[in-house]
Amino acid sequence: MTLSMKQLDLICLFIVVTVSVVCGYLVASSWTKQKTKIRQENETTSRKLNDLNKAETNLEYLNRVLNDTRKELASLNEKIPESAAIGLFLKELDALMKEREIALISVQPQSGVKEKLYNRIPIRLMFNGSFGKIYHLLHDLENMDRTVVMNKMTVARSRMAQECRVDLTASIFEHSKGL
Repeated sequence: MTLSMKQLDLICLFIVVTVSVVCGYLVASSWTKQKTKIRQENETTSRKLNDLNKAETNLEYLNRVLNDTRKELASLNEKIPESAAIGLFLKELDALMKEREIALISVQPQSGVKEKLYNRIPIRLMFNGSFGKIYHLLHDLENMDRTVVMNKMTVARSRMAQECRVDLTASIFEHSKGL
């Protein structure tokens, strides 16, 4: 079976066209796969970038909260000294009472109570003064540079006297390693 030149040219042309189409298909398929892969990688990178931005925002927020908490803790530590310094507290109390014109009758520090992180030291105070001045003294005690907690208070006034008598048990605090 002899092939003519024309038939041989047609066969070669068919083979060249077929190989070209197959190669074109393979190149297009490869290009499409690469394009899809690049798009998926871009989407993944975009999601990770968004997650990273959210994480950075959350980190900034947590750092602000941590700094605020540290400041609050430092403020609390300033209000609860290492040692009770009862003498200093009594001097401040005396100055407040003189300023408010309140007569101190008695001061009775009581034994400290060990808590988990601090020691609570109750102090029983008895004093006389007008109701308004006593109110201002209690406000001053609550706003001292150290933590003072009013535990128990009795206010009494006789029918004859204008002044009130107050029996107050307040607690001051110190860090637990102080006792």
